Amino acid sequence: MPKELKFFLMALLLCATVILPAQITNKYTFVPCSTVWEIVGGNYVTEAQTDEGISALLPIGFTFPYCGTNYTQVKLSSNGWVNLGGNLTTPYYGNDLATLNIRPLITALWDDLDPTYGAVMYNTLGNAPHRIFVASWLAVKWNYNGTNEFNFAVRLHETGQVDLIYGPHTGTPYNPSASIGMNMVPGGPTYYYSILPGDPPMAFSSNQYQNIGTVIPAGTLYLFMPKTIFSADLAALNVTGSKTPMQSVNSDYLVTVGNAGTTNVPPLRATVYLLANEEIADSVLVPQLGPSSYVSVTLHWTPQTVGLKELKAKVQYFADTDSLNDVSYPFTVEVQPYVGNEDETASAPEAHLSVSPNPFSSSVTFNCTLKKPDPVKLEIYNLLGQKVTVLTKEAKSSGVQSLTWNGKDAKGKDVPNGIYFCRLQNDGHSITKRVVRLK
Repeated sequence: MPKELKFFLMALLLCATVILPAQITNKYTFVPCSTVWEIVGGNYVTEAQTDEGISALLPIGFTFPYCGTNYTQVKLSSNGWVNLGGNLTTPYYGNDLATLNIRPLITALWDDLDPTYGAVMYNTLGNAPHRIFVASWLAVKWNYNGTNEFNFAVRLHETGQVDLIYGPHTGTPYNPSASIGMNMVPGGPTYYYSILPGDPPMAFSSNQYQNIGTVIPAGTLYLFMPKTIFSADLAALNVTGSKTPMQSVNSDYLVTVGNAGTTNVPPLRATVYLLANEEIADSVLVPQLGPSSYVSVTLHWTPQTVGLKELKAKVQYFADTDSLNDVSYPFTVEVQPYVGNEDETASAPEAHLSVSPNPFSSSVTFNCTLKKPDPVKLEIYNLLGQKVTVLTKEAKSSGVQSLTWNGKDAKGKDVPNGIYFCRLQNDGHSITKRVVRLK
C-alpha cells in the first residue's frame, strides 16, 4: 500500500473516531431506585394537553448536559416524551427508540396517550448547581380511548442525571404498547436505552422493548447516572423514606450512591451523610464501588422538632475530583408531633441530643435536653466498637445541658480522623449519634 494512501486512511479513521459519538452505555448507567411520588405542578403546557399534541420550545432553566451536548430547551409531547433541543415537529406515537430520525428523546411512557382530561406541566426547581427541570403527565389515558388514569414524570438534573418517576394509577391500560428509556444522536443500535420493567428492571442498548403493558408501581424511580471522565467520582443520586416522620422517633432513609468515575473506590474510604436542614443527621461508610456501579445504604434520623425539613444526601471521598454531583436534590419532609398509641406504656423519650459542629476539628459540643435533672453519661465509641472515653455531668436542673469533647481518648491521646458513635444515657433512655472528626 502506498505510504500516502496509508496515511490518508489513518487520518480518516482518526477523524471518524473523533466525530462519532460514544455509545450510550459509555455515557450513562441505569440505576433502578424508589422514591415518593409528588405532584410538582408549575406551568401548564396547553399544546401538549390534547390528543396528539406537542409543545412549543420550553426553557429548561439551566444548561443540561446530555451525551456530550448541552441543551437549554425542550419540547413535550402528549405521548409521554421529552425532546431535548426541540428539533421534532410532530408528537410521534410510534414508539421506536432505535429510530434514526426521532431523537434525542427521554421517554417515561411513550405510547398513544391522551391527556385531554388531565394535564401536562413543567417547572424548574432548586438553586445552581443543583437545579432540576420536572415535566409531569397527570391523569393521562393509556391508550387514548382507555378508561384509566396514569401519572408519571421526567426529571432533568443540572448534573446531567435523568429520572423517570411513576405515580399512582386507576384502571388498567387499554391496548398498551409502550416504550420506556432514552436515545441519543445519531440514533440506532447502541445509541438508545430501552427499559424492560420487572424484578429487577433492566435496561438494554441492543434489544428494544416497545410493547410494554406492565403497570409500573407508584414510587418507582428509573435513574440514569451520567458517567464522567474523572478517575474517582462519587455521586449522591437519591434519598427517599418517610415523608411524615415523627418527632423523637427514629426513621430510616435509603440513600443511593454511585461511582460515576473510571476507577475503583476502595471499601470504607468514602462517607455518605444524611443532612437535615444542612446539619448532619447520620453518616455511614460506603462499601467498595467499582466504575459505573452503585449501592444503596440506610441512614437514620430522629427529628427533634416538628415542621418542614429538607433532607439531602452528601458523599465525601478524599480523592473525588468532581464535587458537582456530591449532593442529592432535597427530599422535603414534614415532621409530625410525637403521638403514643393507647396501648403504649412508654412515653416519649425523656432526653434529646444534638451535636455541633459535625464534622468537628478540635472539639465538639453535645447539647442534651433533659426533662428530669438526672445524671448524664455520654459514651464515645470508635468504629470497632471500642470505648474511647466517657463524659459525665451531674445535672442539677432540667433543660439543656452541654458536654464538650476535646477529641481525646480516656488516656488523653488525640483520636484520629474518622466516625465515632456517641451514646447518651439519661433516666433509663439511650440515644446514639454519629460524629465525624476531620482535622
